[in-house]
Amino acid sequence: MNNQAAQYIQKHQWIRRFGKGLKAPDWLLPRPPFDLSPEKQSAFEDLWQSTNKGASILYSLPYPKWQFLTYLCDTKDLVLHGSQNRDISTVEPRQAIDIRAYSNQRAIYATTDGIWVIYFAILDRKKFTEMSLFNSCLCARISNDQFSDPMYFFSITHSVLLQKPWCEGMVYILPRQSFEREASQQIQGVEIVFPHWISSVPVEPVARLIVGPEDFPFLASIHGHNNGKLQQLAIADPNGYPWPEALES
Repeated sequence: MNNQAAQYIQKHQWIRRFGKGLKAPDWLLPRPPFDLSPEKQSAFEDLWQSTNKGASILYSLPYPKWQFLTYLCDTKDLVLHGSQNRDISTVEPRQAIDIRAYSNQRAIYATTDGIWVIYFAILDRKKFTEMSLFNSCLCARISNDQFSDPMYFFSITHSVLLQKPWCEGMVYILPRQSFEREASQQIQGVEIVFPHWISSVPVEPVARLIVGPEDFPFLASIHGHNNGKLQQLAIADPNGYPWPEALES
């Protein structure tokens, strides 16, 4: 629902002096600090170079996994796909279900954000089939060669949230060549970009990484929404993101 988030931004005019004291809405979560020291970069690169093609990454570094995944996408032509299915040899396009066209295609959906992908990997959607996901990740251009850090929103069905539907999952690291990025949007003269990519063809992973709920830094910040109320509000007011009346926690 990146498009709805961008429309909310435009409607409520919270980007006024970007880079000079941006005040974002309270529901957007800023990314935790990510200091890429030379030692950390060397450790990430050594781990990547030591991983055989298609293999599971044996991760024992003292740094958050989301930082390693973000580093890979920042420095290499890779994207990330999260799934609770840990035995995928080829990632296949699947029909997505969403209220907007971009997110309602038959495609592989991926990201270049190491936090966002873990959200998708650790939700047990096989056990909790009634669970719906409601989320966004975006950045803003603050100069010709600089973007803001990512900002996030996460929600799942409230009745499911109460049951803590977490599981171990897999992040599949995929070559970027067949993927196309979601188009950016201009809002109040500021370019809003989304680390959201799709491919219409099957892709074989170049590596994979097991993740769990302990790897997701916003586990305690996931909202819970009422499925029916959210659907009604989204239809009645497409620009009302994140439809706070539908949020129950």
